[in-house]
Amino acid sequence: MKKAILSISMLVFGLTSIQAQQLPLYASYFFTPQITNPALSGADGFSSLTTMHRQQWQGMEGAPETSALVFNGALNKERIGYSVYAFNDVTDIVSRSGIYGNYAYHAQLSENSILSFGLGLGYLNNSFDMASVRVKNEGDPFLFPTNQNGTLDMNLGLNLQVSDFRIGISIPQLFNPTINYSNNYTGPVAYHLIRHYVASTQYDVQIQKDRMVLSPMVTVRAASFVAPQLDAGLMLNMKEYGYLGAMYRSNYAATLNAGVHLTPMLSVGYSHEFSTNAFASSLGMSNEFMLSYRFGDNKRNSRLEAEVKRLKDKQRQASKETEKLLNERLEEFKDELGAAQKVELEKQTESLKKNLQEEGLKLQEAGNQRRSRQEESSMNSYEDLNSNNSVQRDGVIKGYRNENYANNVTPGSPGYYVTAGVYGESSNANRQAAKLSNRGIQANVFRDSRNDMFYVYLLKFPSYQQADSAKDSGLRGQYTGKLWIKVVK
Repeated sequence: MKKAILSISMLVFGLTSIQAQQLPLYASYFFTPQITNPALSGADGFSSLTTMHRQQWQGMEGAPETSALVFNGALNKERIGYSVYAFNDVTDIVSRSGIYGNYAYHAQLSENSILSFGLGLGYLNNSFDMASVRVKNEGDPFLFPTNQNGTLDMNLGLNLQVSDFRIGISIPQLFNPTINYSNNYTGPVAYHLIRHYVASTQYDVQIQKDRMVLSPMVTVRAASFVAPQLDAGLMLNMKEYGYLGAMYRSNYAATLNAGVHLTPMLSVGYSHEFSTNAFASSLGMSNEFMLSYRFGDNKRNSRLEAEVKRLKDKQRQASKETEKLLNERLEEFKDELGAAQKVELEKQTESLKKNLQEEGLKLQEAGNQRRSRQEESSMNSYEDLNSNNSVQRDGVIKGYRNENYANNVTPGSPGYYVTAGVYGESSNANRQAAKLSNRGIQANVFRDSRNDMFYVYLLKFPSYQQADSAKDSGLRGQYTGKLWIKVVK
């Protein structure tokens, strides 16, 4: 009878091993992917320490309980990653513990593509708590041998990262070794490790300029004699506050994840799992707790975060004057761009005018003398009329210091210029300045060597406030055209 009971027990144990996966399952593996794929060790370029504790099927006697500790880091400008993973998994009288050291090499294929190779070596130990076995004969010889033994193990992993998308595959328990315990009976009592295959993919969607990241992910686990298991989940990581997530594990459970970033370095999380298989009413719910601490970030991310912080501080400290100056420069840029686009058209227009003038000279030489005299007389009358109009100085700008007027300013010297036009060619700028001068408004031209544009200016001031006041008032109501400020440092 004793032998029959023991044989049935070992048979049930063997069937359990065949029909279920041997790897510990976690609900928070989003933050510790190097547990199943060593190629992801150090992939993010920072060092972290994460601990997890999982209580499965709460309220059931002998239900699985798992604890894990993971350290992750990077070396040599993020080309080399490493991690250490230790765990203890207890299910009733069966206890399993292990420790792995993982190494990863990250090869930069292009600016946005990285191919990672990973290798993990570890030691697994399996034991039976025979003191907790309830039998009629406590002197059964099976209870006395040391039912504890271990074996070396190896994991392999591969991962491809392209921008915000990654896909990877790993092979835990590569050598599928056998752990022998006792030879007291007809056959040895042994525990067989089976080779697993894990494929995973994830895509990070950046939201609000990287302040939030939405990550859909899919993981498939398979092993010999075991139906594949699919995990499909979605995680929203709000970097300044915390994270929310949900996951469905096929024929097993649905999970809700939530966590808080207590500081930029310290995070705490909780996962609640609802069984969804045929035994859901009996198995109940599971709980998992996570605590993670980040020691440091890589140089690239540190520079980026520092630059973002600097820009934010600078924006908060900016005065209204600076903001207005930026708007003026934007307006100036728009005018410069428009003028540059018209340069080619102006060249073609000038060429056409020149051709028309040449044709006009030919016609004038071939025309009769009377018509020439009439045209000449008409032109003289027109010039007289323009001359009479030019002396009508009905728009003279008054009320400013002598050193502010265009004729008293060194063109292009540092200061704040009240400008009335910007041109791509000097001839057009000089023509505009001449028109203003004919109206009694002092105007001059200078060239900006930075953009090779010509500016027609009326006044110059030593401060932005004085120039801005003159512009906004329309030169005290004496000028109705468009004005803006050109800053010369």
